[in-house]
Amino acid sequence: MISESFQRIPYETGSTGSRVEMHSGLSRHYPLLHGNLVSTSDDRELGLVMAHPASNFLTHFLLAPLAEAGLPVMGVNTRYTGNEAALLMENAASDLGSAVDWMREELGFRKVALLGFSGGGPLASFYQAQAARAGKHGADALLLVGAHPGRARVLSTWIDPSVVDEDDPFSVDPQWNLYEPGRTAPYDREWVAGYREQQLARIDRIDRWALAELARVEERGATDRAFVVHRTVADPRFLDLTLDPSDRQVGSMYGDPAVANTAAGGLARFTTLRSWLSTWSLTHTRADALKDLPDVRIPTLVMPLLADQAAFAGDSRAMYEAAAGPAELIEVADYNHYLVGQPGAAADIAGRISCWLDKEVR
Repeated sequence: MISESFQRIPYETGSTGSRVEMHSGLSRHYPLLHGNLVSTSDDRELGLVMAHPASNFLTHFLLAPLAEAGLPVMGVNTRYTGNEAALLMENAASDLGSAVDWMREELGFRKVALLGFSGGGPLASFYQAQAARAGKHGADALLLVGAHPGRARVLSTWIDPSVVDEDDPFSVDPQWNLYEPGRTAPYDREWVAGYREQQLARIDRIDRWALAELARVEERGATDRAFVVHRTVADPRFLDLTLDPSDRQVGSMYGDPAVANTAAGGLARFTTLRSWLSTWSLTHTRADALKDLPDVRIPTLVMPLLADQAAFAGDSRAMYEAAAGPAELIEVADYNHYLVGQPGAAADIAGRISCWLDKEVR
C-alpha cells in the first residue's frame, strides 16, 4: 500500500535574506521547503529525490509508480514554487541540497539518487557538479528523465528572434517570424542557421540591457526590477520534424506554439534582472547541464522520451556525451513529455529506472 508523508524541510535563505523577492511573509519568516515522501515500505537502503526549479513536484505523476516499483521517492518544492519570476538557480540548487541532506539525516536513507525530470534535470546536474567541485559527496546517482540541458539553453532555441521592440510583442521582422503566413516546413537550412544566430543576438541584447539596468537600479538603492520577455515559444523544431528527428508530433508542450508564443504563460514571460542572469542568460547562468555534467562522476542515466515536444532527443544525447562518470543512454520510443494519454507509460518508466538502479547503485 502506498503511503505519503508530508515533510517540512528548513532551508538557508542565503544571500537573498536582505532582498524582498517573495510576497509571502510566511515564506520569508518561516523558511521551509515542502516535500512528499511516497513509499510502500520502511526500507531505507535507497531513496530518490525529485525537484524542479519552480514547478510543484509534490504530486508528480512518477511518484506513485516509482513507489510501487519499490523505490521510495520524495517530491520536493523549492522556495520558488509559485514564485518563478524571482528564481535564482543557485538558491534552487541549495534547496535541493537541503532535501538530499534531509533524506539522509532525518529520514535515514543510506543512499540518495537524484531524479531530474524536465527542468529538474539541469537543476540536479548543477547541484551535483557544485558538490563535486567543493569536494563533497552529494548524491549517489543521477537520473535525467525527459530532461533538457538547462533553462538558458532551452530559451536560446525557443525565443522568437523576430521581435524588433522589446516593449511591443507585435513588432516583428517578417524575415525571422517563424509564424509568418506562407512559411512552411521543412525550412531551408541556411534560413534556420540565420534564425539561430538571430535568437542568440536577441538574448545578448537582453543580457546587455539587464546588466546595465541592474547597475542603474543598484545606484538608486534598489535591489532588482521585474520585466516581461515577449514571444518565447518559437523553436523551428516545433513545426519541422526533420530538425532533430524523433517520434514527436508537430506542436509544442503547450499545444499550438503560435498561440503560446504570445500567451501570458509562455516560457520566461515574467522575470527579474537577477533571475534573468541566473536562469535565462546563456552567458551568465551557472546552471547548464552540458557544462556541469563533465564534473559529475557518479553513475548517470540519461533517458529521453522520444515523442517529447519539450526536451529534444539531440539535447539528451549531448548530455549523455557530456557526462564524465559511468553513464548510460536509454532512449524510450513513443512517450511524450508528460505521458499524457499513454496508460502504463509511467509504470514502464518506473520499472526501467528500478532496473537501472539495481544494476548501478543498489
